Amino acid sequence: MTIRNRSIVLGSMLAMASVLYGAARYYSPLLVVYVVEQSLAQKAPSGINTSLLHERFRAHVFSAPDTASRMERLLRISESLEKVQHLTFNQLDELLIVDK
Repeated sequence: MTIRNRSIVLGSMLAMASVLYGAARYYSPLLVVYVVEQSLAQKAPSGINTSLLHERFRAHVFSAPDTASRMERLLRISESLEKVQHLTFNQLDELLIVDK
C-alpha cells in the first residue's frame, strides 16, 4: 500500500469520525429528553392522560431559555424519578411546574 492510499484511508476514517462525533453531539440531548420522558410516563400515576403528560413535560423542558437550563431540568426530573417507584399527582405537579 502506497503512502497515497494510506493517506486516503486515513482521511476517510477521520472524516467518518468527524461525522459520527457531530451526529452524537446533535442527537444526545434529544436522546436524553426521550429517555426522561419515557421514564416519567412509566412512573406517572395510573389514570393520567399520557398525551397531556407528554405536552406538560415538553412545555416544562422547552420553556427553558437555553440548552444548559434544559439539561438541568432534565437532570432534576431524572434524579427525582430515581427515588420513587410511582409518582403521586402532587409529585408530578411539582416536577412539571412551568416557569414563566
